Amino acid sequence: MSVELILSAECYLWDFDGCFADTEKLHFLAYREAFAKVGHTLSESDYYPSFTHLGDGTGREIAQHRIAVAEDEIIRSKSEAYARLIRQGPVACFAETLPIIRLMRARGAKVAIASNSSQEEIRVVLSSAGFPSAELDLIVGKQPDLRKKPAPDIFLHALAQLGCSPERALVLEDSNRGLQAAAAAGCAALWMRTRYNEGLETPQPHVQSLTHAQLLKYFEAVGQ
Repeated sequence: MSVELILSAECYLWDFDGCFADTEKLHFLAYREAFAKVGHTLSESDYYPSFTHLGDGTGREIAQHRIAVAEDEIIRSKSEAYARLIRQGPVACFAETLPIIRLMRARGAKVAIASNSSQEEIRVVLSSAGFPSAELDLIVGKQPDLRKKPAPDIFLHALAQLGCSPERALVLEDSNRGLQAAAAAGCAALWMRTRYNEGLETPQPHVQSLTHAQLLKYFEAVGQ
């Protein structure tokens, strides 16, 4: 049943960082730089479970280590560092992302990015990675009128733009907060497994847990 659901969606909503594009390391480096300015060393082993998987990692890090800095200051400094890093490169999408998307589109589905990152950052990464934007029907990034994940707003906005109901959509996510947003939007979801979320668990509902390579094999098999 789960394989049928994965292959039969009318639209696919991809999270971007760590799911569509291999950018989580750059986010870590940007946060590490921001915290270093206030004399704190951010641990990479702690970063992915806290910042990526759960979200709200900045506030948690400040409180846990009693750092004398405003959260907004760290976020601003991190954003400046990340903007520089994605322009310096190298930046890449996961190797299987484009082949998967082309097979999704070959089945008549619509494909969109729905992310907490800004649309500007997403487009910079896509351009740097050489990803053909014509393969996407829509890019939705953070907006002032949309709450960030784990709220469902970004997914619901993307679905409205695509003219697709939540029941006919499948979300691809790599984090607990993303899966939570998908459930709140009424969408089925895949939990994409990468080296960044190895060993992590989630209580959020998901159809299946797959690597990019495994998902590509599903689509290749049905196309034969």
